[in-house]
Amino acid sequence: MNSVPHELAWGDVYLSPWVPVFSLALIATWVTITLLNKARLSRYIMFPSTTFIALMMLYILLMDAFWIKV
Repeated sequence: MNSVPHELAWGDVYLSPWVPVFSLALIATWVTITLLNKARLSRYIMFPSTTFIALMMLYILLMDAFWIKV
């Protein structure tokens, strides 16, 4: 069998593997941006919204490479 999950079952609800990956990447990005704001490093970022999306994509790619193979 293939070790890649096709759907995740939570009770009687089937979810795409993208749902937990996207949710965890969103939370991790919020935490990273909050830490950047607390350390006052965000003032060196010219486009904050683009940086948010880039960090989120980075987290999604890292989770795909090392944890849940989407």
